[in-house]
Amino acid sequence: MLSKVPFRGFRGNPASRAIGIIFALCGLGFGTWASFIPFVKQTFHLGEAQLGLLLLCLPLGNFIANPLTVVLIRRWGAVRIALVAGSLTAFFFAMPVSIPSLTYAAIGLVLAGGFFGITNVAMNTLASSYETKTEIKIMSTCHGMWSVGAMLGSLISGLAILPISHYFKYGISPQANYVFALALCILFITWLIRKDFSFLIQMQHTQSKQQKISWRAFKPTRILWMLITICLCTYLTEGTMADWSAVYLKEIVLAPETIAGWGFAVYSFCMAAGRFIGDKLIARFGSIPVLRSGGFFVFAGLIVVILSHNTWIALPGFMLVGIGISLASPILYSSAANVTGLAPGVGLATLNTFAMASFFGGPVLIGFIGKMADLRIAFMFVAFASIIWLIQTTRLLRILKSSNSQGI
Repeated sequence: MLSKVPFRGFRGNPASRAIGIIFALCGLGFGTWASFIPFVKQTFHLGEAQLGLLLLCLPLGNFIANPLTVVLIRRWGAVRIALVAGSLTAFFFAMPVSIPSLTYAAIGLVLAGGFFGITNVAMNTLASSYETKTEIKIMSTCHGMWSVGAMLGSLISGLAILPISHYFKYGISPQANYVFALALCILFITWLIRKDFSFLIQMQHTQSKQQKISWRAFKPTRILWMLITICLCTYLTEGTMADWSAVYLKEIVLAPETIAGWGFAVYSFCMAAGRFIGDKLIARFGSIPVLRSGGFFVFAGLIVVILSHNTWIALPGFMLVGIGISLASPILYSSAANVTGLAPGVGLATLNTFAMASFFGGPVLIGFIGKMADLRIAFMFVAFASIIWLIQTTRLLRILKSSNSQGI
């Protein structure tokens, strides 16, 4: 992994713009689904436990599909896999909303989770390959595009759900509106990408010459295991912020219900903003130092949140967590893609498996700790994870300096 490279972002780089739009497409599918979860819960009359089981279909599909990702990318290339799997991800995320059957909803989520994982690996492979080939940092901005897509998806869902009475009055269901709006967005994104698609195909041809790889190239290395450890900590934090920030503000800080969601809002805003300026920071200071600094921000933010008894003191803490977590995913995925001694895609696929497990499973652990002890104690556990994050990045930086290597 090149630690310091030039930054030009998407300016004058058609291929990088196309890759960023693929990230936005993937975020669009996830954002629309996430906002529709309460609607699905109400439609199928699910309890908390039943909804939890339904949501486990996503990591199940991801776990099943990840071993196939490397084979698919080597067979058909990351460009085709990212485009096809990204479109299918958005399509299958629509199944639980548009089909009035719990069985088909579960099947749709398994397929969505599988294609989501495949798309995640393929598009990060594309971004990493582009960085390696051109020495231009785009990974952080691409992840920022994912955040934009997710926010756009949330907006679509909100517009689909809000005037439910009007939809039924005129015989138009929210499901039909949702699918129609999602289809329009996919077509619009396809139209945006059409001019830049030829650059992706050209890059695909330069990567199409595959050579036989030893089985040892599929075995995780020490460096990859260190990245995975950091990944478990960062995605535990992301999952906790997504699922428990509003609950924490309402039940622990005693924030009014009307502003309980502000913690996640300011966290998400700072995370997205950090990703759009992250490539410049990474190009200037290096990936691992920036990753370590993120751990400091997350730890400091969580301490503020844990010690605060006032909403307006807790909110800056959530902002610090958003700033710290913003560049973790771009750096980890880029680093995993460039671990020496591994076959192309193996590092990403392996890291992605643990990332999704931590993102979806971490909040379950936090809920268990919160039930057995206290939600403030559960957030202390996340703060402890950020200390492990700091220790591992410090060790990783020491190893890279001692080897005098610009790779990872």
